[in-house]
Amino acid sequence: MAYNWWVLLHLVGVFGFLAAHGVSMAAGFRLRRERDPAKVNELLQLSASSTRWFYVSLGVLAVGGIAAGFAGHWWSQAWMWISVGVLVVLMVLMYALAKPFYRKVGVIARAKAGGSDAVTDEQFDTLLRSRTPDVVTLVGLLGLVALIYLMLFKPTFASSSPGTPIPVASKGGSGAGSTLRETAGALSFGTTTLRAPAGTPFTIVFDNQAPGVVHNVAVYRNASAAEALFRGDLITGPKTVTYHVSALPAGSYFFRCDAHPQQMTGMLVVS
Repeated sequence: MAYNWWVLLHLVGVFGFLAAHGVSMAAGFRLRRERDPAKVNELLQLSASSTRWFYVSLGVLAVGGIAAGFAGHWWSQAWMWISVGVLVVLMVLMYALAKPFYRKVGVIARAKAGGSDAVTDEQFDTLLRSRTPDVVTLVGLLGLVALIYLMLFKPTFASSSPGTPIPVASKGGSGAGSTLRETAGALSFGTTTLRAPAGTPFTIVFDNQAPGVVHNVAVYRNASAAEALFRGDLITGPKTVTYHVSALPAGSYFFRCDAHPQQMTGMLVVS
């Protein structure tokens, strides 16, 4: 359950990010049409107040995502590290782009509001027509889309391929032998016990029957899910794939759907 709470916190951060970024975007776009220095200052103050919440939301988003990564044992997968990289690059880029621009606009707007003629109206107009707010907005949206994609689809970036889809003769079942068959509904496996031969590579024919739902089959040393022995690619149903699993020594192993680690679990008996 802890995993789901951390994911919820992560989503709260995403919502806060969208709300704060939306306010900043609106202020930035309004600057392009406003030429009254006093009103420009008001817009900058509005943007600055939303920026504080923007960075707080990014922090919540990061804490929730990192903690969920530990709770769900995702740190061995490349997409988690890529998510951290995207988040760091997003914060650095947005700060580097936005801070100098809005500081410059603020200094000039306050000077003009005080009666200074050091900057002409034409120069002030050119500055306010800058594309910097557009670039900041685009960077923020692209970064958010990338983070949501990585969180939802959890791409494995693995060298092992799920294989070519093949028809499944029966739905569910333990299927002892070199070919195992498993199905998935919305939040459940068709069977919670699979059997495979020891010391021999085998395949798992996985039929995700849930439309629009992401599932996979991943095998772990035990129920702690600390050591992954095999991770099948996440697939969106309805779709059938074949996973190729290397030989395992005799014993009992834990398997689950990485997208729903609390709800979808089972035992793989190798003998």
